[in-house]
Amino acid sequence: MDRIVITIHPAPSDEGLLSVADAMQQVLDSMKLFEDAQSSLGNPRESFAWKLERASANSPFTVVAIAQPLNPTVDISSAVRRVKAEVSEGLRNLITHGSTSPWMTQDSLSAARSLFARNRNGIGETAIDFEDGEVLSIDRTQAAAGIQAIAGINVMVLDQDLPARQSFGEIEGVMVAAGRYRNRAAIQIKNELYGFVWCALSKSLIARFGSEHSMAEIWEGKTVGVQGRLSYANGGKLTFIDALDLREISAAPRVDLSSTLDPNFTAGMDPHEYLEKLHEGQIG
Repeated sequence: MDRIVITIHPAPSDEGLLSVADAMQQVLDSMKLFEDAQSSLGNPRESFAWKLERASANSPFTVVAIAQPLNPTVDISSAVRRVKAEVSEGLRNLITHGSTSPWMTQDSLSAARSLFARNRNGIGETAIDFEDGEVLSIDRTQAAAGIQAIAGINVMVLDQDLPARQSFGEIEGVMVAAGRYRNRAAIQIKNELYGFVWCALSKSLIARFGSEHSMAEIWEGKTVGVQGRLSYANGGKLTFIDALDLREISAAPRVDLSSTLDPNFTAGMDPHEYLEKLHEGQIG
């Protein structure tokens, strides 16, 4: 099945209650690891997103995420299995042997460090069920080992030592130019992390949007997502994208917070009292 189950147990000293911030952030950091593994292994045809299928309201806090294909006609089962295997093996090797997996970056280790740290202060155990009978349980002992392992890794050197590589994925940026690159029709985007990157256009993109000059008229100055084969130089610098698809990324509309606030939401109760009654089931 294409699911993962993350269960977060409170520390015994916390009388069975989890901090809301700890529980939510623990899930986010766990999912960050799955997303990083997917980015390094993904194939554009097998792209998928983790969607929330259900979540518990009580302790232990449990979240079930299901992988859903971006293209509903594509079977993503094998891709999901590869990602789950990479995360499972990567975390186990980090905790037990202090070694990193090829897909782990500075950001990956930062998320893992935060995940381990909460398991030593506020969270008693984090269990990740990869299905097929494979469960990784991170208790305080394993969390301490993970923190010690990361402390022994020169994180700055980690990314500098990355070899030249290719992967499939999507990069966002503002389109700033259109022209020729390596004798191919191409556009140039400016990405916040990598700076200026040339993106060669596939024949299908040219058929859809026309020449590079037509692309300039349509996309210049707009934020776009470029999906395709990403080429990285030594050290992790993105140097080139062989673009297979292109989409405009629209800015999220502004939300008027004053129109959404409800001053009577808690019926006069302070936040602590309201959450306590909600947890006990006294509020419908």
